[in-house]
Amino acid sequence: MKKIIPNILSFFRIITIPFLIIFTIHNEPYKLIILAILIALSDIFDGALARKWGVGSRFGQRIDFLANKLMLLSLLIILIIAKPHFFYILLTEFIITILNLYFYLKNRFSVNLLIEKIRTWTLFMSIIGNFLSLIWPIFNPIVKVLLILISIMQLITIINYILYPIKHNKEDLENYLEFYEIIKPFVTHPEFLKRKTFEHHINESVYEHTLRVSFDCFCFAKKFHLDYKSVTIAGILHDFYETPWQTDKEKHPFFKQHAFTHANNAVINAKKYFGKKITKKISMMMQTHMFPINPKLPKSKEAWLLTFIDKVDSIDFLLHPVELLKIILKNSKNRKKFNLEQNKNP
Repeated sequence: MKKIIPNILSFFRIITIPFLIIFTIHNEPYKLIILAILIALSDIFDGALARKWGVGSRFGQRIDFLANKLMLLSLLIILIIAKPHFFYILLTEFIITILNLYFYLKNRFSVNLLIEKIRTWTLFMSIIGNFLSLIWPIFNPIVKVLLILISIMQLITIINYILYPIKHNKEDLENYLEFYEIIKPFVTHPEFLKRKTFEHHINESVYEHTLRVSFDCFCFAKKFHLDYKSVTIAGILHDFYETPWQTDKEKHPFFKQHAFTHANNAVINAKKYFGKKITKKISMMMQTHMFPINPKLPKSKEAWLLTFIDKVDSIDFLLHPVELLKIILKNSKNRKKFNLEQNKNP
């Protein structure tokens, strides 16, 4: 049952999509709000339960991706009723979805374009802005700017998909193999494998996050003739801090919080386990990846690349404000509980 429940919640989101459209057409806002809340809860709990029970799977990830994609398309359909010009955004988004599905069925992997991540985030912001503009017209100027950005990004995304088979075939396989050879000493180490259990961003472990960042760094650095080996290693180890920050119950001064200290902690921990493999250049890239939160300024092109890609690959926080609020409230609750315990046992 533990394996099935998270997938049932994802399927629930797919099944309820027609009802979202029906409630909108018949102008039934209360039913729409209740259903939207249930859908949001299912999105929160499917990933949370899969992580808690350790039953995450590729099938579950695909269903979750499909549910979210269909949800995005359905929100656009709902918006078209009030704003017909969104039909062109929906049509272009449908073409992109078909292209994504085509590449998956042909190659058994999804094409992961950086522009896709930025475009999806901008599209979500635009949809939210447009719904708000129906009530408060003050949002209209922002919405117009976002629509122009989305149109440009959709065009770039489609061009990238069309050109992808020309640019990537044998080259892709060679890149994957070279990438793995660089990270192999680190990702096969027992200490690094523990990061599979370290919760990081939404629906993602530290292990998964660092793999994404490292591979994106590898691809960009190699394309622009930078030191791709060093930045790939820095990418895989940039969050190699010692213990999960969620388990730290100790009260720290503001500038001693995880966001400000984990980069330096990751360097110390990396040198502890991998010694001379961690060069001075790699150390500096790891230490500055949190700029501007961490005031240390990146001093090389590779360091700036790691800093930028880490931010872009972490942008999913902005797509899950409910989950972010839940994390903040949970941490606040833990702090209060810890303070009470300290007062009882001085």
